[in-house]
Amino acid sequence: MTEVNGKLKKAMVDVELLDGEEIANTWQADGFFLGTNPAAKAIALFMAFLVKLTGGHIRIFLVLTNRRLLLVQSQAVWCGCQRVRGVNTIALTSVKEAGIGKETQWCCINSRVIHVESMTQRYSMIVRKFGDQDLRSFLSVMSQMIIANSRTV
Repeated sequence: MTEVNGKLKKAMVDVELLDGEEIANTWQADGFFLGTNPAAKAIALFMAFLVKLTGGHIRIFLVLTNRRLLLVQSQAVWCGCQRVRGVNTIALTSVKEAGIGKETQWCCINSRVIHVESMTQRYSMIVRKFGDQDLRSFLSVMSQMIIANSRTV
């Protein structure tokens, strides 16, 4: 998923790409869904509906460039009356671990999670609209980066 969509462009308003920096991959996480518990999923779905109904959003992106890893977050409520945007930048050489997980309840309620761990912080994100192939692709890309890092150190 290397295409930069409109939602990502809006979230990256505060980010300037460095000279020669190019976006390699982007992954979008879900700010509402936090697990496979059916009751929690129902509440999250209702909360997401209310936030969208009032003109708000929660968007979380993990952006891999050829120079760094960016965690971009954007939240808005009540048609933008309250906005929060944040960006964390992680050096590629600082990334020490990446992982995926999948949990299923009631045979059909799935949750997929990706995580990245740097030297100082762990970032875990629930991802929606992610299939098993998307999880394998994420792990493959991150593994290649981590292996390249281990060869340069």
